[in-house]
Amino acid sequence: MVADSPLTRGTVVLHHVSDVTQGEVDSTRVARDGTFSIRLPSVPDPRRGDLYFASLRHQGVLYFGQAVAQAVQLDSLYLIQAYDTLLAPAEGMPVALVSRSLFVEAEGATWRITDVFQLQNDLGRTVVARPDGRVWSYPLPTAATDVVTGEGEMSSDAIAYEGGGIVARAALPPGEKLIVVRYTLATPEMEIPTPGTTGIFDVLVREPAPPLDVTGLALGDAIELENGGTYRRYAGEDVAVPSVSVALGEESGPPPVQWIAVALALVLAAGGLVALRRASPRPEPARTDPRQALLLELARLDEDFERKRSPSAAARQEYQTQRAELIRRVKSSS
Repeated sequence: MVADSPLTRGTVVLHHVSDVTQGEVDSTRVARDGTFSIRLPSVPDPRRGDLYFASLRHQGVLYFGQAVAQAVQLDSLYLIQAYDTLLAPAEGMPVALVSRSLFVEAEGATWRITDVFQLQNDLGRTVVARPDGRVWSYPLPTAATDVVTGEGEMSSDAIAYEGGGIVARAALPPGEKLIVVRYTLATPEMEIPTPGTTGIFDVLVREPAPPLDVTGLALGDAIELENGGTYRRYAGEDVAVPSVSVALGEESGPPPVQWIAVALALVLAAGGLVALRRASPRPEPARTDPRQALLLELARLDEDFERKRSPSAAARQEYQTQRAELIRRVKSSS
């Protein structure tokens, strides 16, 4: 299909991935009504890590259908969704930023930042770059070092760190796209550029951490994610300020000596009241934000796979399967 209409011409290529092989195995032409039929060399066997999928190139952009890993999937109509293209300006297209989640974690003497962008192309066409141009770009904090790109839903050859920001050159089809960027800061203090409007913006600081003042976002309830970590959360909706500033706050010092006697008397009085009544239930901890947990899990999955020097085809397939499921759950939780 091209948008909502059948594609009447083109070549469909069949790909096969298993524990021992991967590559193109067959191809066929599309019929006038947009249909195609292609015979698989074998029924996919999950025990061998079998995976079949088909692709088609339209207006220079390659589109893929879903992976077929089980025989039961062969009973369903196989769809390859394509779109017409839209040429972006040389500096890139101002694609909507649905959400941004910035995780801040101490790592020895430095701070590790995981920056998760969720883009939304609602233009109805695939945005493509001009020669030597870009599809989308976004600035990062100027103090960022050791920047790692190529995670999320864009490969390392499709997104890069250039001139103090991330630059995407790969085609951007309609729908949502996740981009994950990692970098290091010497301190949690930073100036976060925020051009345009961000639908939902979260800065999540893993405890323990020093007190921080975040200008442009509001302090919310702490959340506990699936990895067992507790994060202090600063959040905002429809954030349209030039930047969000993170600065070290003031440590709360010990109470003055003259107040110690008063505080002790209050504690004793409170103890007497507690003895006269039943103990009140403990307050419930703040609920885990499922979307934030999924984003962090996705980032950690990418990081764990990146550390594997020579992953096998089976390990790569398992990683891609887990990743696709996480991305599906992130999108459905938005």
